Amino acid sequence: MTRYVWSSLLMLGLAAGGYLATLCVGAVFISPAHVVAVLNGGGPANVVNIIWELRLSVAIVTAVAGAALAIAGAWTQTIARNPLASPDLLGVSGGASLAVVAATALTDVTNAWFRSGYALAGAVAMLALLLLLGRKEPIDRLIIIGVALALFAQGAVSYLLLRADILRATEAQVWLAGSTAFARWEVVLPLLIGLLVFVLLGLSPHRDLRIVAHDDVTAIALGVRVQRTRLLLILAATGIVAVVVSIVGPITFVALVAPQLARLIGHTPTPPVLLSALTGAALLLWCATIAAALPVTAPVGLLTSALGGVMLVNLMMMQRTR
Repeated sequence: MTRYVWSSLLMLGLAAGGYLATLCVGAVFISPAHVVAVLNGGGPANVVNIIWELRLSVAIVTAVAGAALAIAGAWTQTIARNPLASPDLLGVSGGASLAVVAATALTDVTNAWFRSGYALAGAVAMLALLLLLGRKEPIDRLIIIGVALALFAQGAVSYLLLRADILRATEAQVWLAGSTAFARWEVVLPLLIGLLVFVLLGLSPHRDLRIVAHDDVTAIALGVRVQRTRLLLILAATGIVAVVVSIVGPITFVALVAPQLARLIGHTPTPPVLLSALTGAALLLWCATIAAALPVTAPVGLLTSALGGVMLVNLMMMQRTR
């Protein structure tokens, strides 16, 4: 078996272990044996309620969100030919966050479907602004422009929170921390449907992805419509990030870290999409488990930010030594 297959099986096992750990760990620890019994239709009544009413939806949303963010990151990094080209650093997540905070802080929008719409509009608007400002710039400068736009969005979010009443501002602030701990069954369907649409959009030009990853001249010579492929993939990645952000908040750096970990583990020239998805799911599930196990429960976004900051420094150092 190839290294890629072994790596995929390893990440699948880690994701499965993280999924089980997420169901076990919380305010009340539940043994793995009881969790398995509940999933098979048995178990004590109080444990059944905790698993089915609270933790199962959290585990599903965490796994799906991690995998989706990793796919978005893999597509973005591949078409940009740069490991730093993450939706987080390009300002897309910031645009989605700004739109949702505006809807939450200034209106009464709480429905997951409407929040997804606002997040998508904000993400697409930020992407359009990024492409407009950096249309003639190399990718390195485009990333710098994206970071500047993300900082602008962060400042705008702070201003909106200052203007909002205390209850809405508190709700928005909790959401901004990025957490899957409060995900309930009513958000699972909007998350899955929204992601399905944009994943299918990204898979339509997927066979051309490896060709586009090398250089435009070769891709054009092989008959690939480079601009169309890039546009579809960046729109798909933007949509994925918007849907995830609208449900669980801006969980940063998963889209940056997971594809690069998958590339290193799988020993591939570009981030492999399937392995990236498994890596993202495993990463976010274990981060969520650690966050739930802390004496004071922390949002999973805090852990991914800390991990992502270390990884970002390493990636920049690797880029510098090349």
